[in-house]
Amino acid sequence: MLQTEQEYIRILRSRLEGTLPHDELDDILSDYTEHFRIGKANGRSEEELFCSLGSPEDVAREIRATHFVKKAEDTRSCRNIFHAVLATLGLGLFNLVFVLIPFILLVVLLFVVFILGIVFTVLGPVAFIYSVLQIAGIPAFAIWLSPAAGVFFSIGITSFGLLLVLGDYYLAKFFYRIGIRYLKWNIGVISGTECVT
Repeated sequence: MLQTEQEYIRILRSRLEGTLPHDELDDILSDYTEHFRIGKANGRSEEELFCSLGSPEDVAREIRATHFVKKAEDTRSCRNIFHAVLATLGLGLFNLVFVLIPFILLVVLLFVVFILGIVFTVLGPVAFIYSVLQIAGIPAFAIWLSPAAGVFFSIGITSFGLLLVLGDYYLAKFFYRIGIRYLKWNIGVISGTECVT
Protein backbone atom coordinates (compact mmCIF):
# COMPACT_ATOMS: atom_id res chain seq x y z
CA MET A 1 0.00 0.00 0.00
CA LEU A 2 1.28 3.45 -0.88
CA GLN A 3 2.21 5.66 2.04
CA THR A 4 2.81 9.12 0.56
CA GLU A 5 2.07 11.36 -2.39
CA GLN A 6 5.79 11.49 -3.18
CA GLU A 7 5.89 7.70 -3.47
CA TYR A 8 2.86 7.76 -5.78
CA ILE A 9 4.49 10.39 -8.03
CA ARG A 10 7.85 8.54 -7.97
CA ILE A 11 6.22 5.26 -9.10
CA LEU A 12 4.19 7.05 -11.76
CA ARG A 13 7.35 8.76 -13.06
CA SER A 14 9.31 5.51 -13.16
CA ARG A 15 6.54 3.76 -15.12
CA LEU A 16 6.27 6.55 -17.68
CA GLU A 17 9.91 7.50 -18.21
CA GLY A 18 11.16 6.47 -21.61
CA THR A 19 7.62 6.38 -23.02
CA LEU A 20 6.63 10.03 -23.03
CA PRO A 21 8.59 13.13 -24.03
CA HIS A 22 10.05 14.88 -20.96
CA ASP A 23 7.84 17.97 -21.24
CA GLU A 24 4.68 15.84 -21.51
CA LEU A 25 5.80 13.69 -18.57
CA ASP A 26 6.48 16.80 -16.47
CA ASP A 27 3.01 18.17 -17.32
CA ILE A 28 1.32 14.92 -16.29
CA LEU A 29 3.25 14.69 -13.03
CA SER A 30 2.45 18.34 -12.34
CA ASP A 31 -1.26 17.60 -12.88
CA TYR A 32 -1.16 14.71 -10.41
CA THR A 33 0.76 16.79 -7.86
CA GLU A 34 -1.87 19.51 -8.25
CA HIS A 35 -4.64 16.90 -7.80
CA PHE A 36 -3.07 15.90 -4.48
CA ARG A 37 -2.68 19.54 -3.39
CA ILE A 38 -6.31 20.41 -4.17
CA GLY A 39 -7.58 17.18 -2.58
CA LYS A 40 -5.66 17.83 0.64
CA ALA A 41 -6.88 21.45 0.67
CA ASN A 42 -10.43 20.08 0.49
CA GLY A 43 -9.80 17.87 3.51
CA ARG A 44 -9.35 14.54 1.71
CA SER A 45 -6.82 12.05 3.05
CA GLU A 46 -4.00 10.67 0.90
CA GLU A 47 -5.68 7.26 1.08
CA GLU A 48 -8.89 8.70 -0.39
CA LEU A 49 -6.87 10.40 -3.10
CA PHE A 50 -4.99 7.16 -3.88
CA CYS A 51 -8.32 5.37 -4.19
CA SER A 52 -9.86 8.03 -6.43
CA LEU A 53 -6.83 8.03 -8.74
CA GLY A 54 -6.16 4.31 -8.82
CA SER A 55 -2.78 2.70 -8.46
CA PRO A 56 0.14 4.50 -10.14
CA GLU A 57 0.80 1.36 -12.18
CA ASP A 58 -2.77 1.37 -13.56
CA VAL A 59 -2.64 5.12 -14.19
CA ALA A 60 0.69 4.73 -16.02
CA ARG A 61 -0.75 1.94 -18.21
CA GLU A 62 -3.72 4.14 -19.12
CA ILE A 63 -1.49 7.12 -19.89
CA ARG A 64 0.83 4.98 -22.02
CA ALA A 65 -2.08 3.43 -23.91
CA THR A 66 -3.61 6.86 -24.55
CA HIS A 67 -0.21 8.21 -25.65
CA PHE A 68 0.40 5.38 -28.13
CA VAL A 69 -3.14 5.54 -29.53
CA LYS A 70 -2.75 9.30 -30.04
CA LYS A 71 0.63 8.73 -31.68
CA ALA A 72 -0.90 6.10 -34.01
CA GLU A 73 -3.71 8.51 -34.84
CA ASP A 74 -1.33 11.38 -35.61
CA THR A 75 1.26 9.35 -37.54
CA ARG A 76 -0.18 6.35 -39.33
CA SER A 77 2.15 3.39 -39.51
CA CYS A 78 2.15 -0.32 -38.81
CA ARG A 79 4.62 0.23 -36.00
CA ASN A 80 2.48 2.87 -34.27
CA ILE A 81 -0.74 0.84 -34.42
CA PHE A 82 1.16 -2.21 -33.17
CA HIS A 83 2.46 -0.21 -30.17
CA ALA A 84 -1.04 1.17 -29.53
CA VAL A 85 -2.54 -2.33 -29.52
CA LEU A 86 0.20 -3.65 -27.21
CA ALA A 87 -0.23 -0.73 -24.80
CA THR A 88 -4.00 -1.26 -24.77
CA LEU A 89 -3.52 -4.97 -24.10
CA GLY A 90 -1.70 -3.99 -20.92
CA LEU A 91 -4.86 -2.43 -19.51
CA GLY A 92 -6.52 -5.70 -18.68
CA LEU A 93 -6.88 -9.38 -19.32
CA PHE A 94 -10.23 -8.81 -20.99
CA ASN A 95 -8.37 -7.00 -23.79
CA LEU A 96 -6.79 -10.26 -24.91
CA VAL A 97 -10.23 -11.19 -26.23
CA PHE A 98 -11.60 -7.78 -27.18
CA VAL A 99 -8.46 -6.22 -28.68
CA LEU A 100 -5.89 -8.89 -29.57
CA ILE A 101 -8.19 -11.39 -31.31
CA PRO A 102 -9.93 -8.80 -33.56
CA PHE A 103 -6.53 -7.24 -34.34
CA ILE A 104 -5.03 -10.60 -35.36
CA LEU A 105 -8.10 -11.54 -37.43
CA LEU A 106 -8.00 -8.17 -39.18
CA VAL A 107 -4.29 -8.46 -39.99
CA VAL A 108 -4.83 -11.99 -41.34
CA LEU A 109 -7.80 -10.85 -43.45
CA LEU A 110 -5.85 -7.93 -44.94
CA PHE A 111 -2.86 -10.19 -45.61
CA VAL A 112 -5.01 -12.83 -47.34
CA VAL A 113 -6.73 -10.22 -49.54
CA PHE A 114 -3.33 -8.75 -50.45
CA ILE A 115 -1.86 -12.17 -51.33
CA LEU A 116 -4.92 -13.04 -53.43
CA GLY A 117 -4.56 -9.71 -55.23
CA ILE A 118 -0.90 -10.42 -56.00
CA VAL A 119 -1.69 -13.96 -57.17
CA PHE A 120 -4.42 -12.76 -59.55
CA THR A 121 -2.26 -9.88 -60.76
CA VAL A 122 0.59 -12.29 -61.62
CA LEU A 123 -1.69 -15.05 -62.93
CA GLY A 124 -3.35 -12.70 -65.45
CA PRO A 125 -0.20 -11.91 -67.50
CA VAL A 126 0.84 -15.58 -67.43
CA ALA A 127 -2.57 -16.59 -68.80
CA PHE A 128 -2.32 -13.78 -71.36
CA ILE A 129 1.04 -15.07 -72.61
CA TYR A 130 -0.33 -18.61 -72.96
CA SER A 131 -3.38 -17.32 -74.84
CA VAL A 132 -1.24 -15.23 -77.22
CA LEU A 133 1.05 -18.24 -77.83
CA GLN A 134 -2.01 -20.35 -78.70
CA ILE A 135 -3.34 -17.66 -81.05
CA ALA A 136 0.10 -17.50 -82.73
CA GLY A 137 -0.07 -21.26 -83.30
CA ILE A 138 2.74 -22.09 -80.90
CA PRO A 139 1.94 -25.16 -78.84
CA ALA A 140 1.24 -24.05 -75.30
CA PHE A 141 -0.65 -25.37 -72.33
CA ALA A 142 -4.35 -24.71 -73.00
CA ILE A 143 -5.83 -22.74 -70.13
CA TRP A 144 -9.03 -21.76 -71.93
CA LEU A 145 -11.16 -23.51 -74.51
CA SER A 146 -10.80 -20.50 -76.77
CA PRO A 147 -7.46 -18.61 -76.92
CA ALA A 148 -9.24 -15.37 -77.88
CA ALA A 149 -11.50 -15.66 -74.83
CA GLY A 150 -8.38 -16.39 -72.80
CA VAL A 151 -6.95 -12.97 -73.71
CA PHE A 152 -10.04 -11.24 -72.32
CA PHE A 153 -10.20 -13.49 -69.25
CA SER A 154 -6.52 -12.86 -68.50
CA ILE A 155 -7.06 -9.09 -68.70
CA GLY A 156 -10.05 -9.50 -66.38
CA ILE A 157 -8.03 -11.59 -63.93
CA THR A 158 -5.22 -9.02 -63.87
CA SER A 159 -7.72 -6.19 -63.38
CA PHE A 160 -9.40 -8.12 -60.57
CA GLY A 161 -6.03 -8.70 -58.89
CA LEU A 162 -5.12 -5.02 -59.12
CA LEU A 163 -8.53 -4.08 -57.71
CA LEU A 164 -7.96 -6.48 -54.80
CA VAL A 165 -4.58 -4.92 -54.01
CA LEU A 166 -5.96 -1.39 -54.30
CA GLY A 167 -9.08 -2.34 -52.33
CA ASP A 168 -6.88 -3.91 -49.65
CA TYR A 169 -4.99 -0.63 -49.31
CA TYR A 170 -8.20 1.36 -48.78
CA LEU A 171 -9.60 -1.35 -46.53
CA ALA A 172 -6.46 -1.13 -44.40
CA LYS A 173 -6.84 2.67 -44.15
CA PHE A 174 -10.51 2.28 -43.19
CA PHE A 175 -9.80 -0.36 -40.55
CA TYR A 176 -6.91 1.73 -39.22
CA ARG A 177 -9.31 4.61 -38.51
CA ILE A 178 -11.92 2.25 -37.02
CA GLY A 179 -9.20 0.54 -34.96
CA ILE A 180 -8.07 3.85 -33.47
CA ARG A 181 -11.66 4.69 -32.51
CA TYR A 182 -12.11 1.24 -31.00
CA LEU A 183 -8.90 1.53 -28.97
CA LYS A 184 -9.98 4.97 -27.69
CA TRP A 185 -13.39 3.57 -26.74
CA ASN A 186 -11.72 0.61 -25.04
CA ILE A 187 -9.44 2.88 -22.99
CA GLY A 188 -12.45 5.01 -22.04
CA VAL A 189 -14.42 1.98 -20.86
CA ILE A 190 -11.52 0.68 -18.79
CA SER A 191 -10.59 4.04 -17.28
CA GLY A 192 -14.21 4.64 -16.31
CA THR A 193 -13.95 2.13 -13.46
CA GLU A 194 -14.01 3.57 -9.97
CA CYS A 195 -12.27 2.43 -6.83
CA VAL A 196 -14.53 0.85 -4.23
CA THR A 197 -13.45 1.26 -0.60
